[in-house]
Amino acid sequence: MDDGGHPSTLQVRMPWGWVPLGFVREAQLVYLVARERSARWPVEILRSGVAVLRLPDGESRGRAALVTESSDREQILDRFRATYGPEQYARWYDRPARVLRIALDPPGAAPTRPPNEYAEWLEAEFDNVAEEYDHHITGNRMNRLLRDRSLAQLRATFAGRRHLLEVGCGSGMETLPLLQAGHEVVAVDISERMLAVVRRKARDAGVSERLRTVKLRARDLADLGSVDQLPELDAAYSTYGALNCEPELGPMAEALGRLLRRGSPLILGVYNRWCLFELAGYSLALQGHRALGRRTNPVLVGSSRFCIDVYAYSVSDVDRSFRPWFERRRIEGVPALLPPSDLTSYAERFARRFDRLARWDAALGRRFPFSHLGDHFLATYERRAVPPSGGGA
Repeated sequence: MDDGGHPSTLQVRMPWGWVPLGFVREAQLVYLVARERSARWPVEILRSGVAVLRLPDGESRGRAALVTESSDREQILDRFRATYGPEQYARWYDRPARVLRIALDPPGAAPTRPPNEYAEWLEAEFDNVAEEYDHHITGNRMNRLLRDRSLAQLRATFAGRRHLLEVGCGSGMETLPLLQAGHEVVAVDISERMLAVVRRKARDAGVSERLRTVKLRARDLADLGSVDQLPELDAAYSTYGALNCEPELGPMAEALGRLLRRGSPLILGVYNRWCLFELAGYSLALQGHRALGRRTNPVLVGSSRFCIDVYAYSVSDVDRSFRPWFERRRIEGVPALLPPSDLTSYAERFARRFDRLARWDAALGRRFPFSHLGDHFLATYERRAVPPSGGGA
């Protein structure tokens, strides 16, 4: 928030210059609030983990983190209400997307070094949106289409298979339907807050006895092998998230290869490096930087539509990483011609004909080259009968 000279302001250093913001302070802790998720300054701070501030008493530096506990957030927001008054609070801070805590370096101490820990940022962001994540999906026509397509493929492929592994379960948009269909699911996620949402949903639906949750990052999936009484897994899936939060897919591919029996299916939903709608649409709009915004990894916030930096992968990228253990059986672009979820306003123009367009899109999405050029792609793999040398069963 740029408040145009309000006395309770500081400046935060950004790559493009100093940005004035409102703040509250408690001793060596400074709190900042971003109302819009699209604001650039909190992303720049959280990406590095360090903030450089110009405070009324001089320049300071400190370690930055998201405040995700609801009780902590409310106490901090109460301080903002008291500092700025109800009218200005409603204008600048009502229903904020992010609350940041800056722990200032003590006077005379060595400057805080950037932690550069992507996983901490990743976990905090998903903790921060866990309670509202369902609305993010169900409130967007194209996000609903993504889930409808993946669920249809999961149901068809996993029929008759009992024990499933889900990597990156989020708030359980696919977990719950599969539990209700009689499957048993081991759900893994980096966010404990997301896992708590899934457990609550399972209890409310009366299917909690078929759910087991494990807090784990996708790249550390090998650690799942040491979990007590882990069932023999019949299949696995990871759609629209966990893979694209990893700079390397090899560790996850090997772990899944060791966890799954030969012949077991694996379904992956991946944010694609090459999206036909963006390539064509942004080129026609003479926005070349957006048309090719996914070509280099990581795809930074601003070039992607996500609240964190992500890693986009092509079909060949994923094939290459999983080939030692898995053979691809099916590929589908999702969506193939319809717009991505951040451009859903284009789809809304054809709301009355959307169901028909979605059927056409699904048919094209299973044909080359459209299968390789969707906003995302759904790939179905099968665990090879003969794993790499020394790979086990």
